[in-house]
Amino acid sequence: MQSSNRRSLIISILVLVAVGTIVLTRGAWKQWLEPEVSKRYKIGILIHNPPVHNANIEGLKAGLLKLGYEEGKNVEYILKNANADLSLVDKLADELVLLQPDIIVTPSTPGAFSLKQKTASIPIVFLDVGTIAGLVQNTKAPEANFTGVIGGTSEFAGKRLEILKEIDATIKKVIVSPDTKFPSYSLFMSSLKDAADKLGIEVVEMPTENAKDFVTKLPAIINKKNGDAFIYFPGPNNFPISKDDQNAIIGQLIKEKISSINHVMELGANNGVFISYGIYRFEIGMQAAILVNEILKGKPILSLPVEFAKDLLLEINLDTAKSIGLNISQSTISRANKIYNQ
Repeated sequence: MQSSNRRSLIISILVLVAVGTIVLTRGAWKQWLEPEVSKRYKIGILIHNPPVHNANIEGLKAGLLKLGYEEGKNVEYILKNANADLSLVDKLADELVLLQPDIIVTPSTPGAFSLKQKTASIPIVFLDVGTIAGLVQNTKAPEANFTGVIGGTSEFAGKRLEILKEIDATIKKVIVSPDTKFPSYSLFMSSLKDAADKLGIEVVEMPTENAKDFVTKLPAIINKKNGDAFIYFPGPNNFPISKDDQNAIIGQLIKEKISSINHVMELGANNGVFISYGIYRFEIGMQAAILVNEILKGKPILSLPVEFAKDLLLEINLDTAKSIGLNISQSTISRANKIYNQ
């Protein structure tokens, strides 16, 4: 009888130990996944072109909310917005660094390069910047305070031209209006020209300084004399803040019956651009939220490789195709992830 009681006691103790271990393990796991309720985190955000970058930030906030970061409760977002004035980026970067947030997030290529010069201690997470050359040398084990998510904005300039040529075989000249001072200019043009040489397409480069300069010169830039295709440059000069100016670019392309392709899905085929090829910036923001959480929980950037956005999407606007006189084959339509035909 005594032996039976002893066995029962031992079994009870083992059960209690096992339950306790599970509870503690779950608690540790939960603590890693979720932010400390008692701590209020400060996340700095630096953008330079709201029409493009807002989706990144909305995705970031949505992702962090899922992970337990509730604005006004345990996280404060400090937004610095240059509103397409690139001359303000350095000043805003200085302001953010002085506030000493726990982390800074930026989808701005000039913003990322400015922050690189301002701080080596505050962790920086970039979202789909035009180029990481000069920001991170080792993407598998970032050597400094920078990591993030990239979607091939500039690297895939050549790929976008290939897609445009596949769908519109008549293309002989492609127009591009870059900002030659923009950090990703060289990478973008190199990718574009390499593809153009292979495809036998002439690149007509017509630089502009900003969105106002570009929109003002639209008729002189986008016309059949200059080319029969247009590829958007990943700078604020090609993506004006004003919706009217955005529509003016699309209107000029349709008026001149010129094929077009861009990389900003939120302002692409769904807005009247002929073709878009890229990834939704909201999704990149969601992906980056996981990196931000891991850094806030204490994980070193050295162990957080730069992530590459996967599954780029192809979207086509058939109304625009019709307006510029193109018939799109059924095989091309079946390749697209989404078709707009209103």
